[in-house]
Amino acid sequence: MDTDFGQHILAQLERQPDRGYLSQQEMLGLKQFTSSLPERIRTYRQLREVEVRLLQSLVDRLPTELKQDEPALEQSIRQTILILRYAALGMLVDDVGLGQRRLEGWLTTMAEVYQTAEVDRHLYQALNDHLSRLLSSAQFDLIHPALEAAHQVLQARDSIEKA
Repeated sequence: MDTDFGQHILAQLERQPDRGYLSQQEMLGLKQFTSSLPERIRTYRQLREVEVRLLQSLVDRLPTELKQDEPALEQSIRQTILILRYAALGMLVDDVGLGQRRLEGWLTTMAEVYQTAEVDRHLYQALNDHLSRLLSSAQFDLIHPALEAAHQVLQARDSIEKA
C-alpha cells in the first residue's frame, strides 16, 4: 500500500466532491489505512511512554570515546529524539516522508557544526535495533519505513562529508 494512500484519498475527496465515489481499489486502500490506525495509535503511545528510558539506554551503550565530546553528544541526542518523534508522527499519520522532509534542512547543518556523524550513526543503529526488540513485529513494520527515511537523510549527509 502507498504509504500515504489514506491521506491522499481523503484529500482527494475533499478537493473533488463532484468526482464521484471512490473506486473499489481506493476503498480497499482506505480500509487498510483506517484498519491500521488503532495499531498506529498504540505504537505512538508506547513510544511516547518509553522515550526517556529508550534514549538513556542508547546513550549508555555508546562507546566511551564517543561520550567524550559532550556538545556533540548532546546535539546528537537531540537529533535522535527528533528523528524518533518525527518517525512516530509520520507513522501515526501514515506519511513516511514527514520526518525526512522536516530533517533535511537543518540536520545536515547541525551535524556539520557539532561534528556528530559518528555518534549519530551509533545512536541510529542502536535505536533501530532496540525498537525491533521493544515493539511487536507489526508495530516495528509500521515505524521502520519512517526511520529508514530519516536514515536516508543521515546517509546523504555522510556522503556529503566524505566528498
